[in-house]
Amino acid sequence: MITIREFTLFSIEHFFYIFGYGSLAILALSLPKIFKLDIDKFAKISGYFILIEKTIELIYRYIVFKEPFTNLLPFNMCNYTLVLAAFMMIFRSNKIFNLVYFWSIGAILAIMTPDIRIAFPNYSNISFFVTHYYIYFAVFYGLKYFKFTITFNALKKSYIYINGIMLILFPLNFLLNTNYMFLKNKPISSPMDFLGPWPYYIISLEVVMIILFTLMYLPFRKKTLKTL
Repeated sequence: MITIREFTLFSIEHFFYIFGYGSLAILALSLPKIFKLDIDKFAKISGYFILIEKTIELIYRYIVFKEPFTNLLPFNMCNYTLVLAAFMMIFRSNKIFNLVYFWSIGAILAIMTPDIRIAFPNYSNISFFVTHYYIYFAVFYGLKYFKFTITFNALKKSYIYINGIMLILFPLNFLLNTNYMFLKNKPISSPMDFLGPWPYYIISLEVVMIILFTLMYLPFRKKTLKTL
């Protein structure tokens, strides 16, 4: 019989997850340097591993928690960012990195206000934090080992593509009775509570996204100017 404990937002346990999994991500990032590993092989192994792990999580949720199949499609921002992060690591792609870098901002919100109700050591809880921290592991791996960089054009494409996805998901949510990218309803107890009611919080999110993407681009601005 599976023992299930309820997850409590901003509890001591929650902060333990944040710092514990964060420390593991930093350790994993250091492994190629510590053990003189081939950076391409290590990246590929991690990419394949995370894709398999995420697939197992979705199957687990479908079988154990009887979640509807429509709720398990990879249409949440963190899910398709995770898939792209894995492909970026497998194929060492700077183009994919451009999207992952900017879209990774969603993983911070997910880690700080996770949309889960089940505590450790349940597998779905472990997988949630492992997969979200993998996104940042991949971002910093790309910066540290692959020496990837960001351009202003990448910023524009990231913003345009994410809005294109939102335009597709908006009607799809009503068709499938889902809430991908929280376009139908806000998550419970999240910073979105300060952005107004539906649908106005979506407009507020657009403004916040422009600001955050711009701030994320600033560290690369000087490098871009040098290449002009």
